[in-house]
Amino acid sequence: VAAGETVLEQGAAGAGFFVIEEGEAEVTVDGEPRGTIGPGDYFGEIALLTGSDRTATVTARTDMVCHGLTPWNFKPLVESNSGIAWKLLTAMAQKLH
Repeated sequence: VAAGETVLEQGAAGAGFFVIEEGEAEVTVDGEPRGTIGPGDYFGEIALLTGSDRTATVTARTDMVCHGLTPWNFKPLVESNSGIAWKLLTAMAQKLH
């Protein structure tokens, strides 16, 4: 993903889960900055878990390398791996807190 490119747009349909290998992105909600994410961070899980539209916009601050999973790969991975499921659950709880 090139610097400056929108990776996900708030309100758009959710069709993937992404893990950042390299680079940084800015997360905004309703145009307000919510933080920066980088290597090891992930995004896109909320839309896949809830079936909702994207809840935030993610814009590349630098060139990025991301790995993506489709919904049909994401669900079986989470269902079959309790460690991944637990990490997603605790991260969701922190976001809600």
